[in-house]
Amino acid sequence: MKKLLYTILFLVITLNTYSQSGTSSPYSFYGVGTSTFKGSIDNRSMGGLSVYSDSINLNLTNPASLSELKRVNYSLGITYDNLTFKSENANENSNSSNVNYLAVAIPTKHFTFAFGVIPQTSVGYLLESTDETVIPNVIDRYRGEGGVNTAFLSFGFKLFNKISVGLTTNYEFGNLNHITTRFLEDVELATRLESNSSLSGLNNVYSLMYREKISNKLTLHATYVSSQKFELTSNNTQTLSTYSLTNQYGGDEEQIDLGALNLEKTEITVPKFQTFGLGFGVDTKWFLGAEYKLVEGGGLNNKLFDLDNVEFKKGSKLSMGGFYIPKYDSFTSFFSRLVYRGGFRIEDSGLHIDNQSIKEVGFNFGFGIPFQGFSSINLGFEVGKRGTTNVGLIQENFFSVRLGMSLSDLWFVKNKYN
Repeated sequence: MKKLLYTILFLVITLNTYSQSGTSSPYSFYGVGTSTFKGSIDNRSMGGLSVYSDSINLNLTNPASLSELKRVNYSLGITYDNLTFKSENANENSNSSNVNYLAVAIPTKHFTFAFGVIPQTSVGYLLESTDETVIPNVIDRYRGEGGVNTAFLSFGFKLFNKISVGLTTNYEFGNLNHITTRFLEDVELATRLESNSSLSGLNNVYSLMYREKISNKLTLHATYVSSQKFELTSNNTQTLSTYSLTNQYGGDEEQIDLGALNLEKTEITVPKFQTFGLGFGVDTKWFLGAEYKLVEGGGLNNKLFDLDNVEFKKGSKLSMGGFYIPKYDSFTSFFSRLVYRGGFRIEDSGLHIDNQSIKEVGFNFGFGIPFQGFSSINLGFEVGKRGTTNVGLIQENFFSVRLGMSLSDLWFVKNKYN
């Protein structure tokens, strides 16, 4: 019981102190930011598959998979991203890092439950545009930060011998801060519009998993995961001010009456998604799987930032991947016990800017390094691209390094000796 109390206390402290700076993507300007969570490190190293489950690793995107866990699991994931931004006439580099998840799963006699904190999206951009058609030139700078976090509670249990079901309840919360600064070239004073949105909402994710031995060694895995459409409540404020560019001295400041504009409290619709997965493999030896995710169109627009050239349509993601273990119980070869993972994903974000679809492609590989029995260190890599240079947009080429810890423990076991 003390272990459980200490774990809950740690996650509560994390909830109160967690802050985000997990992206530098200009596309985080749109909606509620770019998606930073696409599964645990071991799943992401297989293209983001959620169809695979076993008895020692925590699958955070498929709550039904919790029914397979036999040990308490502590999971942590962190990511470092290196990005190159390519436009029609320039290249820029940037990097960012963030915590992907903190989670704990605890099996009991009849079911397994899990809880934790996940940063779902992140906002982090710094952009500048210059209008050279007027004299003096007009310069606009755009800066944003924040994101949406998730505190979740999941349950998974076996409905029948081969069929498991799962439920995750998510509390979504976060803050978005957008600042637009306009000034004239060689003029000291600037105007600044600062917009803040405090977001919160609840949603549920449901899953169904089928797992069956189809031969002496071969196991079939099939999953269905779905979420409901839900609303994020956004409490908004806007401040218009003037200040000096040379010494940052503040001038006039005015709080905009958003109540009069019916924008003080708005709703952001987060669309429903469905995921279908299928795979097969030999336990503790190899696995191959594929998954297709479909996201309904519409939503993700905040009326506070109503842009005519931006639309969220239907999105999708195709993932394929797997793993191979030469000999999991080898006593003579360290490399034979490693889990070798690989995969790829092709993703249509649903975001359309000036009728251009923003798509993303990633190729993944990684390793699982076992230690202390059933615990492991998971190392993953991804190389890919996001966006396009058409119609003056930006293409992002990224290389990501990910590190995950999966620590297993036995609880609720009576000591044989006093």
